[in-house]
Amino acid sequence: MKSRLEQVYVIGAGPAGMGTAYELTKGNTAHSFDLHILDKDSVVGGLAQTSEFHGYKFDIGPHRYYTKNKEVLALWQSILGKDLLTIPRLTRILYRHRFFRYPIHIPDVIVNLGLPEAIRCFLSYCRARIFLRKLQPKTFEQWITKHFGSKLYHIFFKTYTEKVWGISCSQIGAEWAAQRIKNLNFVAVAKNALLKKKGDTEAKSLISTFWYPRFGSGSFFTRLQLQCEKKGAQFYFNQTVGTLYHENNLITHLEVNGKKYPVDSVFSSMPLPQLIQSLDPLPPESILKAAAQLSFRDHITVNIIVDNPRVVPDNWMYIHAPEVQMARIANYTNFSSCMIGKKGTSGLSVEYFVFQKDPLWNSTDAEIIALAKKELVQLHLCTDDELKEAFVTKERDAYPMYYLGHKKYFEIIQSYVSQFTNLALIGRGGMFRYNNMDHSLYSGMLAARNYLAGKQVYNIWNINEDAEYHE
Repeated sequence: MKSRLEQVYVIGAGPAGMGTAYELTKGNTAHSFDLHILDKDSVVGGLAQTSEFHGYKFDIGPHRYYTKNKEVLALWQSILGKDLLTIPRLTRILYRHRFFRYPIHIPDVIVNLGLPEAIRCFLSYCRARIFLRKLQPKTFEQWITKHFGSKLYHIFFKTYTEKVWGISCSQIGAEWAAQRIKNLNFVAVAKNALLKKKGDTEAKSLISTFWYPRFGSGSFFTRLQLQCEKKGAQFYFNQTVGTLYHENNLITHLEVNGKKYPVDSVFSSMPLPQLIQSLDPLPPESILKAAAQLSFRDHITVNIIVDNPRVVPDNWMYIHAPEVQMARIANYTNFSSCMIGKKGTSGLSVEYFVFQKDPLWNSTDAEIIALAKKELVQLHLCTDDELKEAFVTKERDAYPMYYLGHKKYFEIIQSYVSQFTNLALIGRGGMFRYNNMDHSLYSGMLAARNYLAGKQVYNIWNINEDAEYHE
């Protein structure tokens, strides 16, 4: 009599879920389990997916492929081959109607700010080094001020960061600054600008090139999907996971689109608070209250066809202008010519960071598109007649919020979830960690290796423990 195969479920086909699927099927033609990958969307890739529109391709915000992880790089190269392009990077900050190169270029700062203001920035940095040298920063504001000085904090960090997160920089934890900007400080910026020094300790924010798939970020994941399917993985789209039933520290069943399925092992990248609220029986009240204290920032992208081949020369641009709501724009013409449906045009994405309760999130697509077009014209980046067809994408729970004090609630939940011996948390949402794409992919790979080994060989919570920069 044939023995029953284990039923393995992966919740989410974003980078983490795809890393899990790849590792579970890698090199194997026969399995002791059935592998099911569920996703709420209609395609793989999660936040790194690529959409097509009238022959144009758009990511959900710009995704650069950059990693120091040799395994992840080898996987990108093996799947994409010659379609993994090396792209020269140009990123700028728009502030006070002037463009500042990012990474910061000192001559550029002097020209744009003027020599007197640039000197004041340097003196502000010197004061911080003298008077704040013993400060143990608790907030993002304190961390940046200590490393850059108050003047540069207000010019290059405060406005954009508060747009992204919707709260004051004094309410964002210092650990988020340290995670995003490791190895980057005034001295590092000055050395990079003056000496163009490179090396393993260089901050990721200073890199001058990155890799990118010829046909968009999501093309890597669609190719990976095909490879996994050839090895027996089954993908199910437009799936909503409603309930995770558990007993004796084991997840026993999943409810998916109203139907109940037995499970033997689960890898979850669904938002951690949602996972807690989906458990049956429900966790103790203290756990539910802790989960309610963890929140995410949501994301809107307006993707626009522009009748101009040279809208901006940047790959992406940070919009520090307080008079508009947009936070970042990307020009996919400057990523790959294959992203553009018609020669002589551009594909531009405009990004907004919101909460689901905000008026913008609850506006119609037509209203959101009208706002994006109006702001592009207002900033003199486009003319009204250049802006053509557009569409809107909305992503819930895109960015875990590292607000001041969130960590104690996260640790309560992490401790509770660890009791489930057949549940692995992976990825940005599942681990409630602001992972880059390579870290999320690798979290899924290592979680899968633990399952195949039958024991906890790797502690996936140590991935990105060195808090490398996140952009």
